[in-house]
Amino acid sequence: MIARAFLNYWLRRYGESFQVGAQTHRGVFFQPPGGLLRWLFTQTELDALPRPLWAAAVAHTVNLPQNTTLLWRGATYRVVRTVEFRLNDAPVYRLVLLQPVGA
Repeated sequence: MIARAFLNYWLRRYGESFQVGAQTHRGVFFQPPGGLLRWLFTQTELDALPRPLWAAAVAHTVNLPQNTTLLWRGATYRVVRTVEFRLNDAPVYRLVLLQPVGA
């Protein structure tokens, strides 16, 4: 699938490395817009989340279930939510929402 191949190339070229246990993956990290957060969480859930929140676009092969911890830029983050995006029933990428650990 062309869309998946293009995205994987983009992640390899522009993504930052992060570690989950002994494995290293690449992702594009960004601060999630408010509309995305409101789509994923109720207002009560949003108010309870620590800040700053981060989101990462990762390859569809990267499995990061809820509460998984990862190391990025020397800090530890916990997976709050993972959403898989598909095109014609084929997974293309995953969007992972992260919260800092210990915040």
